[in-house]
This record gives sequence, C-alpha cells and structure tokens, in this order.
Amino acid sequence: MESNELPDRFFKGSLTAEEKLKLEDLLRTDAEFREEFELQQATREAVVRNKHSELKAFLGEVEEELAGGQKVRKIQPKVYLKVAAGLVLLVAATLLILNLTESRDEASDMDSFLAYYTTYPNVVSPITRGEELNPEDLEKAAFIAYENRDYSLSDSLFTKILPYQTDYVQFYKGISKFELGQYDSAIHYFDNYLYSDGTQLRDQAKWYMALSYLVKGDTLKGKEEMIRLRKSSGYKMDEVERILLRLDK
Repeated sequence: MESNELPDRFFKGSLTAEEKLKLEDLLRTDAEFREEFELQQATREAVVRNKHSELKAFLGEVEEELAGGQKVRKIQPKVYLKVAAGLVLLVAATLLILNLTESRDEASDMDSFLAYYTTYPNVVSPITRGEELNPEDLEKAAFIAYENRDYSLSDSLFTKILPYQTDYVQFYKGISKFELGQYDSAIHYFDNYLYSDGTQLRDQAKWYMALSYLVKGDTLKGKEEMIRLRKSSGYKMDEVERILLRLDK
C-alpha cells in the first residue's frame, strides 16, 4: 500500500496492524509525511466545526424569513426550499460526525486490545546467527523470516511445510497472520493448533485466539475465549482479568 493512503485509512478506522506500525514509523521518521498528516487531521476537525456554525447561521436566516412570512400568512416557496436544504445539511453534518466518532471509537478499541499483544518468540527452532542455511530447509528459513519480522515471507514458508509439521507450525502461522492484520485467518490457525496433537503452546494459542477476536471487533467471542483461558490455566492471568473487567463495563 502507498504511504499516502495510510492517513485516509486511519481516519476511517480501517488500518490493519501492519499498516498501523507503518503509519507510526512514518510519523516518527518522515517530517514531511507527519506535517501532511497533521494538516489532514486539522482539516477534518475544522470541517466538523464549520458545518455546525454554517448550519446554525443558515437556519437562523430561515427562521427570520418564516417569522416575516407570518405577517402575510403565506410562506414563499423558496423558504420551503431553504428549510429542506437546511435539513439536508443537518443530516449530512450529523452523519459525518457520527462516522468520525464511530471510526475513532473502533480504532480506539482495537488499539486498546492491541496494547496487550506481543509477538511470541521462536521457541521451537532456535536460529544461531551466522549459521549456514540449507536452501531446502524450509522450516529454518521460515523461522529466520519470522525472527526478522518478515511475516509475509514466514507466512508463505509455513504454508509450504504445514503438510509435514502440523502442530507448532499452525501456531506460528497464526502469529504471522495476526501480524499481517488477517485476524480471521489467525483464529483459524490457532484453532487448528488446539485440535492438533501439540501441547507445548496450547495456552498461548488460546490467548492469541482470544486477542484476535477482540482486535477484529468480536468482543462476545473474545470474552468467551478469555473466560475459557482463565478456567484452564494461569497463563497471562493478570492481563486476562484486566481485559474481562473492561469488557464487563
């Protein structure tokens, strides 16, 4: 995605996790991008404020014409048109405000749950720096990509080795999908892991699956998974309790 598309997706509340990281990086490192972003943000806020003031003045004029029209007990057709136009403006301004507010609320909810997320480390196939890589060793290549945060590549390589390693690869493919903002796919692979013979990462898979539901906006299912995790183990118990308390508000 082009960097100039990121601000628009931010204001609509539709950034993926990967895009959010890219946006934050650009705001930190690119002064010209940051200036343009702040200008767009200020402009949007000004539009909302101006809509209110323009509408108030406009309806004030209409009110005066209506008051004057009462003297001759007949309202001119153009006054009706102005009233209709004023109502259209009112609806448009209200929808704009609601849309901006809803988008920001959704983005805020997503960010609050993402704050609990950290990438799970590679604990099954440790990579030694400087180690020579056999081009045919796809698993090691996949985990090198994973440790280098190249999640598109790790996702692709994990797919190739799934037929041969069906347990922990499902888990790490789920993490790669989460990092790419593909939360439905992440849930699918975490669930697959939980139905596999793998035992080492079961609590972790439940945690990340619950987070995936919450970040994608399915708070009901996310809460159910958090409650299951709380009942089954003590993994991430402090975080689980904080999230459940927030969901109960």
